[in-house]
Amino acid sequence: MQSREPLPEKAESTDLAVWPVDGHTFEDILDGYFPLNESVRQMMARHQFIFMRISILHAPVMNIHGLAPTEPVPLYLRKIYAGMIDSMVITAERSVDGMQMSGSGAWMWVDGTEETQHFPASTRLGEPAFVRGIGIRSMKADDNLTSPANVAILRLDGGIAEESAVANALSRLGWSSGRAWPLETDHAGGIKRSTATDAAHRDASGSRLLINTSEDQLDAKTLELSRLV
Repeated sequence: MQSREPLPEKAESTDLAVWPVDGHTFEDILDGYFPLNESVRQMMARHQFIFMRISILHAPVMNIHGLAPTEPVPLYLRKIYAGMIDSMVITAERSVDGMQMSGSGAWMWVDGTEETQHFPASTRLGEPAFVRGIGIRSMKADDNLTSPANVAILRLDGGIAEESAVANALSRLGWSSGRAWPLETDHAGGIKRSTATDAAHRDASGSRLLINTSEDQLDAKTLELSRLV
């Protein structure tokens, strides 16, 4: 299994570092019936991604206690183990230790018995789910900041405002516009229930995933998807 490529250590200035990576936006179907982490692992393998960020909307789920990962699931979703993802963002990273997954979202269980702050690792999608996402095949830095790559990594320092850092990064990349998301690399917390407090206290330091939304970029499909993921 391919190991994770570490983020470059050398910053290009005292306030931020930015570099294009081998990645793109995409649409796909996340398999149902398997444990969620297995479905995510299979999707990463299909695309040969080492890092992936996907979003899911309105997907039925089931969490059947005592069901082995390889056992078949029942044909019907019963109230005692059925639930629904309202919205969820999952980040996954491949390393020498396997695939690690984390994220945040909103979900409910029909009978209300599993309303915990963490999404159970044994959860399976009740049916295949449509997802949009951003995948990265290589984190290797590119010295050519005018590269036509449509995905980039921005490393922030706590002393610079995100808005200013993103504007600076877009200028150095040669992009007229772009979008930024936190680049989660700490998977210890698993998938957590999102709250308004979480959104209000997003870390000002760390890394961001940048997507090119410039009107003049060559890949029209990527431009379309970058506005939706």
